[in-house]
Amino acid sequence: MVRIPGGTFRMGGDPGLMGGGSQSHGTSYPVHEVKVDPFWMDATEVTNAQFAEFVDATGYVTFAERPLPEAYVEEMRVMGEQRIRQLKSLEGQAGRAQERERIRESIQSIQAALKNVAASGAIVFREPEGDLSNPNDLSQWWQLVPGATWRAPEGPGSTWKEREHHPVVNVTREDAAAYAAWAGKRLPTEAEWERAARGGLDRKPYSWGDQFQPEGEGAWMANIWQGVWPYENSGEDGYVSTAPVKSFPPNPYGLYDIAGNVWEIVADRYHPRTYAMRADQLTVNPTGPGAELFEKTGQPRPIYVTRGGSFLCSDSWCSGYQPGSRQSQVNDSPANHTGFRCAKDAD
Repeated sequence: MVRIPGGTFRMGGDPGLMGGGSQSHGTSYPVHEVKVDPFWMDATEVTNAQFAEFVDATGYVTFAERPLPEAYVEEMRVMGEQRIRQLKSLEGQAGRAQERERIRESIQSIQAALKNVAASGAIVFREPEGDLSNPNDLSQWWQLVPGATWRAPEGPGSTWKEREHHPVVNVTREDAAAYAAWAGKRLPTEAEWERAARGGLDRKPYSWGDQFQPEGEGAWMANIWQGVWPYENSGEDGYVSTAPVKSFPPNPYGLYDIAGNVWEIVADRYHPRTYAMRADQLTVNPTGPGAELFEKTGQPRPIYVTRGGSFLCSDSWCSGYQPGSRQSQVNDSPANHTGFRCAKDAD
């Protein structure tokens, strides 16, 4: 682990994106002052080998490996059917034959997913075929794959073996917290994570400084997407999926893959207005909105913050590898681009 010094810093957003101009920066404002105490942070994301040791010692079964509750299956079925009705309405309004065909393909994809809705598994990225019917419709490149787990990252036929030093994926916040407790650690708060990611640099657009490629063209600083999103990842950085930890240079605090590789689950519940709710004063060791707020708003399932971007992030899509970006993960939606690292209180 690496000891992260405490102190006050300006949290949120990134220079050049002050309007929230990326998919993962829309809720990263306003920039506000936060103070955190010193703490320890894992130098790397938790790897498959580390997670396997935990599972072997405890017999833990991850969410993606468990049978789904009947109530959850019914809820997913209702949501899928609602989405199909919406798409059929759009199909009737579509003017071009090509557009109608893309909508029909989306309907068929959802119908196929509904056949497997009762099967446990995880959400896996698949490069779409043909033009996108809606550039913001994530179902065009995300598929629920039965049997996709941390052991089989892309589903049946894939394996974590020979990827021992890659970050573990297809885990939920519940899974991550269980590992952290077993290891005598905890998940970092969102504020701690950003403090660590910025590496002591004030308001820099990247965790390593001002320049995207400070060592020159072709010298990649993180495992991210290269090519035309979401059709083809050219793998110019050496990887089209996850990379072994420590494959890229660390940030000034000595943290590896704090940008790219996999999104990292943190302790905080996600709310789009978190920063606005605490922007008027210096906040010390914030932990995100309390459960009572979500009870009032009727949020059906816990949603948590993820940080740092992944191998799927690009300038044209989310810029999630920048230290101010943030995303959300529903606790029952493990995915093959999401993992975690742990933290610990300073002595």
